[in-house]
Amino acid sequence: METIELQIAALKAQLTGDLFSDIETQQKIYELKKQLNPAIEHAPEQDDDDGCLYCGS
Repeated sequence: METIELQIAALKAQLTGDLFSDIETQQKIYELKKQLNPAIEHAPEQDDDDGCLYCGS
């Protein structure tokens, strides 16, 4: 689990703030987060981070 969290942190450090540039990185983060908490796929509000990847889409 710690390895996944380190991978997520490394990916977050690569985010530019540009939605279109960050799409692939955000998807990778989401896939890793689902490994930690599979419930977020069907209940995004359970994501303890800054929100759901797909909110607003």
